[in-house]
Amino acid sequence: MLVVSHLSNRSSYPDRGWIPERWESGMADFLRRQRQGVLTLLMLSPGFVGFLGLFFYPMMVTVVRSLRPEGQDVGWTLAHYVEFLSKPGTRQVILLTFVLAITSTLLSMVLSVPLTLVLREKLRGHRFFRLTILIPITVPGLVGALGLLVFYGSRGWINLFITQILHLPKLNINYTVPGMILFYLWHYFPYTALTTLATLEGLDRSIEEAASVAGANGWQVLRHIVLPLIAPGILAGSVLTFMAAFGSFSIPLVTGGNYRPLSVAIYTQIESFSPARWSMGSAMSVVMAILQVAFLSIYMRVLRRPIA
Repeated sequence: MLVVSHLSNRSSYPDRGWIPERWESGMADFLRRQRQGVLTLLMLSPGFVGFLGLFFYPMMVTVVRSLRPEGQDVGWTLAHYVEFLSKPGTRQVILLTFVLAITSTLLSMVLSVPLTLVLREKLRGHRFFRLTILIPITVPGLVGALGLLVFYGSRGWINLFITQILHLPKLNINYTVPGMILFYLWHYFPYTALTTLATLEGLDRSIEEAASVAGANGWQVLRHIVLPLIAPGILAGSVLTFMAAFGSFSIPLVTGGNYRPLSVAIYTQIESFSPARWSMGSAMSVVMAILQVAFLSIYMRVLRRPIA
């Protein structure tokens, strides 16, 4: 009886065999998580290194240089910011930069919607027009600006057609603000058009058909169905267009004449002064970056609001 009781008592003890098995399973899970973490880190490291080397470090160098006295590597000062922001022409330069970027962005949005609606139908020759949209992106900005100057010049094709065929006064497009907006629109419009077209082609047509069956006409389908659904693509492309237009350099440098946005004004500090005013140019660059980030932050907050 004592032997039986003792054996029964042993059988009531927990089995110790589960401890090594659970430990091995937990260790395997831990190693698996560590391996996934290392793999994720290796995959992110090129982007992280690129961010540090191509954005963070140059930006920090620019900020530090903007706070240095001109031509010196020691000392700190805000004199360059005060000088730039207190200049009489600074407000006009900043206003011109925003006018060019915002106007060209809005026009690209207005132009993208009807064009992509037509290209969506895949009419004859649609591949050619799709390829044509890509041309401004593939052409360097400086080359495109020079070509537009020739095309819209006093002896360009547009003015020759107006004066020789239509017998009307020639148009003054080059070296004007409307001309710069036109050049901006030509060069940066594809960003909005391509994202809009991609979003539109991903839209399920059965939704539009259901609205039509419910009694909606073409305008109502477009206004209440299509536009709200493709709005994310339009707005994403408009952000890219604004960023590119706000920092544009080649087009205003070649076609701006006396109208100089911030990018060209910064270049002037380096090119027109001897020695170059690197600290002043850096301060202007920091102000330009702050303005762009602030505007985009407001813009993105507006985008998060639901579309009626």
